Amino acid sequence: MNDETNIDEVIPPEDLALALQAIASSPGLRIAPIELPGRRVWIKRFDIEPLALAKRLHWLVSPVLYPPFLRGSEPALGEAGVERESLRILAFRAAGFRTPDILYRNGAMLILSDVSPVLTHELAAASGDRRQTLLLKLFTSLGRMHGAGLVHGRPHLRDMSLNNGEICFFDFEEAPETTMPLADAQARDLWLVMLPVVALEPDEKKCRALLQAWLDTAPVEAVCALARFIGFVRPLLALARLLPQAVQGGDLRRFLGAARFLAGSISDMDSAIAGSGQRTASQQVRS
Repeated sequence: MNDETNIDEVIPPEDLALALQAIASSPGLRIAPIELPGRRVWIKRFDIEPLALAKRLHWLVSPVLYPPFLRGSEPALGEAGVERESLRILAFRAAGFRTPDILYRNGAMLILSDVSPVLTHELAAASGDRRQTLLLKLFTSLGRMHGAGLVHGRPHLRDMSLNNGEICFFDFEEAPETTMPLADAQARDLWLVMLPVVALEPDEKKCRALLQAWLDTAPVEAVCALARFIGFVRPLLALARLLPQAVQGGDLRRFLGAARFLAGSISDMDSAIAGSGQRTASQQVRS
């Protein structure tokens, strides 16, 4: 079925023919750039890569996981994946955020406009003030997005770019708000962004400025959800001190770094919650 609903731009027939030819020549590629005359587009197929066993198991046990923050979203494969991605692009665009354009959709396939370079590349090439400016823009945009009632779901730095001076969001393949409260899903967004950023930026004052940019624009409910999660992981920090550095992998070090930083930023969360009638972050961490 050729579903052209909600397509931002009708791709010219000759360009579409070239794109489909490129797809046919590489049938195993799930996500790939395609060079067309004068521009690059991206193909996304939701019927290629089988869902990893770990993700399947995570989804199966998610209903009993606590806190809800740890739950995974229901996988969306095939046409359901295209529908999820398309609807989230439309929701973000309606709220004033930048996303790729939908150029073509057919069954389990999407063709999207190019919005590179991704933030991972931008940050790798930046240093000092430039890097902090990019990160402040990211955390402010993340807070504004949450304030608009939205959630990304998997906000890795490679799933965002800088487009005409604004943060552009893409790769909306997860929907955690379907398995947990929206506030928890938004706090999870912040946590996932913090994991690489705390590892990237050793200056705690700069990291606190980034967190503050999110706190200034995010809903207070999301701040409370983040504080509850920090209260849950805080005891793990004491246990982690017993592990020699030599046996800590990169993922564990990023986890512990982000957890330690956020546990040390409870007073900033308290200030954001003050006057809302909600329990303070300090109270939620202790409970």
